[in-house]
Amino acid sequence: MVTVLGIVARLAIGVAIAFILSRTVPRMANKIWRFVFLFVLFLPLNFGVNYVNVQLLGYHKMGWTGASVIALLLAVSGTFLYSPQLHNSNTP
Repeated sequence: MVTVLGIVARLAIGVAIAFILSRTVPRMANKIWRFVFLFVLFLPLNFGVNYVNVQLLGYHKMGWTGASVIALLLAVSGTFLYSPQLHNSNTP
């Protein structure tokens, strides 16, 4: 039962982060602000996922270094992966 709860919690975190990213990141034109936003978003997210992994799935606890490296890699990839949306009504 605990494993199922852990899987559901990880899926809920994934859906929430996908919703946040779909609403905010495509509208950010400045890559520096996008990187800062993603890093600030992914750092606590790593600790949330880590808490679920440790409490419900029995994984090893991650420290600040590991969470920072993962957040940095995700922020860098997210900065260059997404392109900003243009809000021009003349464009089809």
